[in-house]
Amino acid sequence: MTTDEMKLPASLHYVTFPSLHETPLAIAARLRVPAGGGRFPAVLILHGSAGPSAREGGYADVLNAAGFVTLEPDQWAARGLKGGAEGRPKTMVETVPDVYGARAFLAAHPSVDAERIGVMGFSFGGVASMLAATRVHNDQFLPGGSFRALMPFYPAAWTYNRVPGFEFGDLVDAPVLLVTGALDQYDNDPDVTKKLVAGLSASDAGKITLKVMAEAHHCFDMPGVDVVVSDPYANQGKGGSVVMRHNPAAMAEAHKLAVKFFSESMC
Repeated sequence: MTTDEMKLPASLHYVTFPSLHETPLAIAARLRVPAGGGRFPAVLILHGSAGPSAREGGYADVLNAAGFVTLEPDQWAARGLKGGAEGRPKTMVETVPDVYGARAFLAAHPSVDAERIGVMGFSFGGVASMLAATRVHNDQFLPGGSFRALMPFYPAAWTYNRVPGFEFGDLVDAPVLLVTGALDQYDNDPDVTKKLVAGLSASDAGKITLKVMAEAHHCFDMPGVDVVVSDPYANQGKGGSVVMRHNPAAMAEAHKLAVKFFSESMC
């Protein structure tokens, strides 16, 4: 791609794709394709419990500028859900077929290099990204393959290997960049992610890089957010309040980190 082509905005398309449930859901999504011809690497961007937001679009912007196709699904609309702690799916696992339906859609797209597809997600979407890193979930839908790189953001790290359905281990052969905030009140301890990785096999731990963002709450990269919510998963399962607060500096750092990680892992 030439320098002039990279300056052109990505083309925006509103699409639907089928999930890989036994009875598929028709999931709407925003697809963005960089200017220029050929096949590009792609990143699937998964929203959190609140549903689609400006956060996902911010990452799409910087990834598009770096030469990536992006796909931003709205997983809640297909289910008639409103979002939030009371308006999200009852289990995390039931959204995994959405993730692999999205990957199949990208792999079949003429502008996408099917061998270079990554995934990132935030909070609930971060959980789905974590599950996609495990063979027990990945191999149900993509035996012999996997996402090329995975980047979960603040996925309630305390839950893994402690809460049923949150098993984490026997990982696919792909790099995982796990990003959390030092002030995230779901984990309520910035060392939770370190403890999670320390409990894995040496082979699995070697696939994971941790990044703990200083002065960063849950949803630190969601423009304009400054709220306190209640969630039963907060405070390591004790429930209670969670501060969600935008940190522009941390968001800018995370945007650069995403471009660097996917560029080095897939290009």
